[in-house]
Amino acid sequence: MFISSRRAIALTAALGFVIGLSFLTVKYDGHIALESAVRSLTGQQEKKTTTGFPAAQVAYNWTQVQAEGRFAYVQYTTDLSYLCNAMINFSRLKEFGARHQMALIYPDTWDDEGKSSASARRNRIINTIRSDYPHINLHPSPVLRLPNHDPTWGDSITKFHAFSLVNYTRMLAFDSDTLVLNNMDHYFQAPRASLAVPRAYWLGDLRNTTVSINEQILGSHVMLLEPNTRRYERIVKEAMASGEFDMEVVNRLFKGSAMILPHRGLALLTGEFRSKDHSRYLVGDGEDGEEWDAIGEVKRSFLVHFSDWPLPKPWMRHSDQQWRDALPSCEEGERKRRRRRTAGRRDEGDCPDRVVWRGFYEEYEREREAKCGFINE
Repeated sequence: MFISSRRAIALTAALGFVIGLSFLTVKYDGHIALESAVRSLTGQQEKKTTTGFPAAQVAYNWTQVQAEGRFAYVQYTTDLSYLCNAMINFSRLKEFGARHQMALIYPDTWDDEGKSSASARRNRIINTIRSDYPHINLHPSPVLRLPNHDPTWGDSITKFHAFSLVNYTRMLAFDSDTLVLNNMDHYFQAPRASLAVPRAYWLGDLRNTTVSINEQILGSHVMLLEPNTRRYERIVKEAMASGEFDMEVVNRLFKGSAMILPHRGLALLTGEFRSKDHSRYLVGDGEDGEEWDAIGEVKRSFLVHFSDWPLPKPWMRHSDQQWRDALPSCEEGERKRRRRRTAGRRDEGDCPDRVVWRGFYEEYEREREAKCGFINE
């Protein structure tokens, strides 16, 4: 028996609605699509962060094997200066709307009041973090130190303790001599891998298409990792036996297996704004002839690493001459300013590299004064 066209249309629409609703409630690869789909259908707007990026609101599952991912940002510190930097970055992540946990690896000796005023001070600071910053999970650990090296570099393998924190499913570890520029939650949704890192673009020549991936150098100041006890033991054993720094250890153990994260936006160095040749940084996005845009690059970045040797790190004293020597060149801007006869007035609008570069250091100083009072008092 045939039915009327009007009834057929109605039945078809109803059937489509039921099928669509059923589809939306199905978990596919562990991700729940219902809430985001409803938001899309109803026109509900996502909450925006202070930078205009959408803040994640859906409680995603990670995989079918792991019912619920436990994600965390992790930083390590071996002295109070680096602790200040970690507190700055944790605070900025929170302000940018990051929703994942935060973990701090610090020397286990700081839990001991000790007999010296320095020990008592460190213990007081850790107790302040424990009571006043409950969103930061504290993980006391012994400092891993390479013999016969300056502690600044020799202690860097302490970051490998992150691999031992097996209560977490995945961690985004980054060095504390960095400044967070935006929410980085989306990196946790990358495909599974024991370790994912960006290339150390400033050391190799990614423009050379004849160089195999095994000849490229992996970075280690940002690591998306899966904690694993056996892996942790293997890494620490290799580091202590070889006496090599963290980057060398990562390349020795993971060059053939690490997943590569795009370096643009995640592995940006302050020194890039002092360079006249940006081809190594810009390579790989399929935009031949792309011009360097300092303002645009910082807007699209999530993290910047202070790296302007021989200029000291921003929390260390430097001379006026060291600062002048490190300033990005501004030849064209200087010529324009001279033509406008603006001598005596600070005007760097024609030198975006210098504006951005100085801005990183000025922002760090503002944050240090605002966030590290309880450490510096």
